[in-house]
Amino acid sequence: MSSTIGNRIILTLSGESHGLYMTATLDGLASGIEVDRDYIDKILAERRPNTIGSSARREKDDYEIISGVFNGFTTGAALTILMKNADVDSSSYEATKDLARPSQADYPAFIKYKGFNDYSGSGIFSARLTAPVCAAAAIILKELEKEGITFETHLKRLGAMLDEEGGEEFLSKKYHMYKYSDDEIEKYLDEIKNENDSLGAEVELIIKGVKAGLGEPPFAPLDGELARYMYLIPSVKSVSFGHGFDFAQSLGSEVADELRAIDGKVKFLENNNGGIIGGISNGADIVLSCVFKPIASIAREFKTINMKTMENAEIMINGRHDASVVPRVYTIMKCYAALAIYDMLVSA
Repeated sequence: MSSTIGNRIILTLSGESHGLYMTATLDGLASGIEVDRDYIDKILAERRPNTIGSSARREKDDYEIISGVFNGFTTGAALTILMKNADVDSSSYEATKDLARPSQADYPAFIKYKGFNDYSGSGIFSARLTAPVCAAAAIILKELEKEGITFETHLKRLGAMLDEEGGEEFLSKKYHMYKYSDDEIEKYLDEIKNENDSLGAEVELIIKGVKAGLGEPPFAPLDGELARYMYLIPSVKSVSFGHGFDFAQSLGSEVADELRAIDGKVKFLENNNGGIIGGISNGADIVLSCVFKPIASIAREFKTINMKTMENAEIMINGRHDASVVPRVYTIMKCYAALAIYDMLVSA
């Protein structure tokens, strides 16, 4: 297994979805960085499922910072956050432990780990493991905010709901979906959950305040590093920047990011490249989108196999699951992007 990522700011993650504890360790932090427990609690509260369509699993995300902090500031030593799993129910996983759940990691994990992996709550593949990462990343997120680098999210697509307009007005709304109220979105999620189904989504992340020049091409481009961290988030199936997949049907004359010098500063008339060109930030807002597949655990019968006997079987998936990754992924995307940006900043 690979449980470590980063160049100068190294994140190490341990634990499983239904294990007793999980840990997130940040190594490489300078001394003197403020560790604001109230801010960490705020970020964890934003990540926690608390809306219609969310999982019935309710974790308090109780945690301790067991190293690397003294009197509210980092010491320069490795900072480790220990987080407890309390609301654990593995009974539904025991009943189907030999059956491969469709569109989940059960079968490839069974092959790779020869059946020794912890399958309860999806083990290391569960979104539960984003909680300690977000707790650790909250320290970096606040530090970046002090430097004028901010992170905003925007829901672009949720099943049949589509944002066709875009614009700053989204950023003031709870879910940031143009044309649809919060109540309409929650009603939609509730309807899908009651039908024992789930929804895919596309979420846009806007990073503001990153100066031109960040990125280390050819092998550590900024967009490549951001995409790498986005793919750490469970259910992400594609990552794009700026105009993204629409480039495939565009003319070069339509998507040129023309420039002007205004009062001694560079102004881009368009931002089709999402603030990154040639793997380097150009000073415009960094705009990236993640497409999330629908939650695979839904209470319907599916065809599958028994991984031990290699016989065909059917499976009815039970347990406590979300109807969609939103709105939880908003905070998760911010935190994982903050880790990538900060690591590149201190490595430059």
